[in-house]
Amino acid sequence: MSENTAAHADMVLTGGSVVTVDDGFTVASAVAITGDRITAVGDDDRIRALAGPSTEVVDLAGRTVLPGINDAHLHLAMFGLAGFSVDLNGVDSVRALNDALTDGPVGPGGSEWLIGEGWREANIPEFDADVPGPHRSLIDAVTADRPTVLHHASRHSVLVNTAALRIAGVTRDTPDPAGGRIVRDASGEPTGLFLEGAKGLITQYVPDYSERERLAAIESAMHRLNALGITSVTDPIVWPELLRDYTTLRRDDRMTVRVNALLHWDWPSPASTSERLETALGFAGLSTGLGDDWLRIGGAKLFADGVPTQCTAWLHDPYPSSGDHGHLITAGDDDEARYEELLRMIELAHRNRLQVQVHVTGDRAADAAADGIVRALKADPWPDARHALIHGTLLSEDSYALLAEHGISVITSSLMKSHSGASMTRAIGADRWARAFPAGALLAAGVHVADSSDAPITHPDWLRGIATFAGAAPGPFSDVPPDLRLSREQAIRLWTTAGAYLENAEKRKGTISPGALADLVVLDGDFLGADDTALQGLAPTLTVVGGRVVHSA
Repeated sequence: MSENTAAHADMVLTGGSVVTVDDGFTVASAVAITGDRITAVGDDDRIRALAGPSTEVVDLAGRTVLPGINDAHLHLAMFGLAGFSVDLNGVDSVRALNDALTDGPVGPGGSEWLIGEGWREANIPEFDADVPGPHRSLIDAVTADRPTVLHHASRHSVLVNTAALRIAGVTRDTPDPAGGRIVRDASGEPTGLFLEGAKGLITQYVPDYSERERLAAIESAMHRLNALGITSVTDPIVWPELLRDYTTLRRDDRMTVRVNALLHWDWPSPASTSERLETALGFAGLSTGLGDDWLRIGGAKLFADGVPTQCTAWLHDPYPSSGDHGHLITAGDDDEARYEELLRMIELAHRNRLQVQVHVTGDRAADAAADGIVRALKADPWPDARHALIHGTLLSEDSYALLAEHGISVITSSLMKSHSGASMTRAIGADRWARAFPAGALLAAGVHVADSSDAPITHPDWLRGIATFAGAAPGPFSDVPPDLRLSREQAIRLWTTAGAYLENAEKRKGTISPGALADLVVLDGDFLGADDTALQGLAPTLTVVGGRVVHSA
């Protein structure tokens, strides 16, 4: 092992299994840290010799050390702010829903608004039925005059009560906005369900959280992630106010998770237009790489389509229930116009040297986004662009070679397999869902793949994600076919080196190597030796970011 031993180390960890995740997947027994860098990796005797009188010595007692976990798609601020809302993830009936909403917490900024997050139609029989389906009448009695917004687990739709409709002034005569839909009943009245870009008709009236609330929520979320061994995240939706919040936390040295920010100027609407994007980019003056190892501009987030559970993903083959294919959520009156708009937006971000990461869940949307990236690269070569498709839930198998040829990465969502199976099989059928997030096939084709939690859509349990892609996913509808499964080595790379590559940071983090940032996690068991079921029970006992202990059990 190589080492840099100019002075005594600040911390040494010995007597364990140090899984470096370097090119050779080397396993050592000890590691030394000086300042914010790893200075040596090797056997116990060599590393112990680097300890001085003031060195912190950690006896691993056989435990495993891994590089700090890099979640390639995690909504950090949303994960923190979800703590202010009613948690609806476990709700399985309208009665349970109403019980949860009764006496709900004070709304943002001390307002009367009631916010809930995490409901799934497949879990609530009354919502899963054709009539009434998710309908405001089912929550009006308990919410009364208190305006209420309930975010779907996917965050691609909201259900609101009648009081919220009144405040927003939405009636039967309100037209659908570009990239969104107001769901209406047989008589034309709004049901209270708003899809995609239509959410903004309501959410624009919800007061903002105060700066103090926002900063505290983000800081708390970072500590919760540290306890899971997570040291870096890509936040895929960073609007201007949130970027200022992250800058404040960085300036005040309050960050314990490294943040790679993807800019999005129109949130809470996923939809945007090329005109708005061009205006934003003309004034912003930002490009990929601005910042430092704690907070950097990673690129721009674009949305091509919605999600299969809301039938808003764009598919080649139709949805079984409706015969519809969905469509892109970009502006335009027909598929061709929306397709060209998506390609214009990709080219705009690319030309401004912002890495493009495009939300795609339907196979037809993924093909369209890949077309746009290829067109942009051919017109204006940028060798280190490292553009990516986010989720890649359903991908055309004949697209894999194109993705590999042009260096287009895919950021999968392994944890969706066990969180969304019931809703997804209902929407697209069991066969299509079984082959969702085809990480194994993508890697075999030479496509760069990183994995992610998409928290707060799921809980960021990366060990469960690794077990899932290895073929040991818990729960129904979550099996991964044998030809799509990953080895343990492949799976941990998706949560470490792969995310670092997308940030152009693979020389600085993602491995336990001399000179790399001292980001690591210690697990209480044998990561390599545990079977896939036992793997999910391992727990982080120590997390270090930049040489600083940020979690200790």
